[in-house]
Amino acid sequence: MNNSVYRMPYNHKYIYSANQNPNNVFMNELDVPVNRDEGFLEIFIFTERGQYAIPGAAITIYVKQENDIVPVYNVTSESYPIILSFPVAHPIGALIRGPQYYYTTYNITIEANNFAPCRVNNLRLFEGITTKLDVDMFELVPGQYPVPEKIINIPTHPRDIV
Repeated sequence: MNNSVYRMPYNHKYIYSANQNPNNVFMNELDVPVNRDEGFLEIFIFTERGQYAIPGAAITIYVKQENDIVPVYNVTSESYPIILSFPVAHPIGALIRGPQYYYTTYNITIEANNFAPCRVNNLRLFEGITTKLDVDMFELVPGQYPVPEKIINIPTHPRDIV
């Protein structure tokens, strides 16, 4: 069992978003603050309805920036659970204005040999909370074409609808 937390390395003093502010100036934190706290993501990748863990899966975490999706972290599954730490408002991600503070949503891709890739969109992290993500991968049939992709779209949290 892996109990270590992988922290995303970053050295940004200010958080801003060109997407939310076309002048590229720093956000006005007097209106609604930018949340600089961390949230945690625990990932478990398996097949056969949780019976077998999948080693060697490539996990990539992305943030939205303008019209692009930018990778911010890569990890390969070796032991489970995988616990990652990310800021609620990522320094290079587009900031979304919530009722209490600005935050960032994350997208995740998971790829493993002989399994259909999986994509998770709009994952929201909350400060000090561990979000658990269990991903059931589908095994590919040899020669299967086109390769199916499992897509999970997470809706906006009700408290964030402004």
